[in-house]
Amino acid sequence: MKLFDKKNIDFGMILTQHGLSKTSFRKILIELFYTKKYSLSVDEIITNLSFPIDKVSVYRALNAFEKNGLIHKVPDMANLIRYALCQSECSFEKHLHNHAHLLCSNCNETYCINDFKIPVVNECKGFIIDNLKIILEGSCVDCQQSYK
Repeated sequence: MKLFDKKNIDFGMILTQHGLSKTSFRKILIELFYTKKYSLSVDEIITNLSFPIDKVSVYRALNAFEKNGLIHKVPDMANLIRYALCQSECSFEKHLHNHAHLLCSNCNETYCINDFKIPVVNECKGFIIDNLKIILEGSCVDCQQSYK
């Protein structure tokens, strides 16, 4: 789980590359995703902002980000919707999420696990598989270190 050096990232350019307008809120929102190493819920997003904003505006921006391949929805322990950054292979045409998600049973965060080998599933008794989701449950790196 890699944190990014936000000094070297042009968040406005990221929005432009994904066909999104560069509003100040959208720049702040995408920066928030780049600086967190775990997924975020809408309430966590609002809590992390240094200014008041209504949930409708947050949901509108999140929907635009998801539609344009910047973020994707991820599970959590309470079955709430959380959002995480997409990998570079996602676009507005198609999301490609060939990774697992770890649900930490200690801190309740959801992490994208990109180095987990996903099995190839071609068919399953006549079903056509459109999407494969793998959820791992356990302890994240930070929680493991706090027990040492």
